[in-house]
Amino acid sequence: MDIWELVQATKEKSDDEIAKMTSSLPVQLSPQEVKLVRPIFDKASIQWLLFGPPAHIHKQVAAVLGKNRTKKLFAYFNL
Repeated sequence: MDIWELVQATKEKSDDEIAKMTSSLPVQLSPQEVKLVRPIFDKASIQWLLFGPPAHIHKQVAAVLGKNRTKKLFAYFNL
């Protein structure tokens, strides 16, 4: 799975489906976490792929997942 699959899934799938999809990632998200990161991922743009998510996005995701889990997740996606 790449970052765009995850972002697209947040637009089309339920929280439970996305949580199951993340089981293959180094950081698995719970349905509650998916619900909280969904509005953050809705802000995704092609710039994220080119330059990485902006610092404020890192902070928002870290507020939900914690610093270490966020770092692992973004490292997995090379962001």
